[in-house]
Amino acid sequence: MESYLVDQEILEQFADHLIGEKYPDQPVSMHANTKKEIMRVLDHQVLKNILASLTKEQGAELNRLLDKSENPTVFEAFFTRHDINLEEIIKNTMVQVRNNFLGGSNA
Repeated sequence: MESYLVDQEILEQFADHLIGEKYPDQPVSMHANTKKEIMRVLDHQVLKNILASLTKEQGAELNRLLDKSENPTVFEAFFTRHDINLEEIIKNTMVQVRNNFLGGSNA
């Protein structure tokens, strides 16, 4: 089973929607590999964009937290304390992935 940073249900819904946009006359089930790839790309890009939003000091602090804990509330507190808007990063990343997948059409 895959492990994702973003909630798997959200990833699946996003991938299904994109596939439906790009291939409206075909069932999503015909594109299982594409769906997995969209989910992987989105999750990877979200992580990349989150890390890119951190200062060097914040990155070091996050690394220390990762070494000490896997508790999600610790990470939530970190992002809240540093006023890092994860929802905004995820939303912008979804738009970016959508535009790349659809080739910039329907943007």
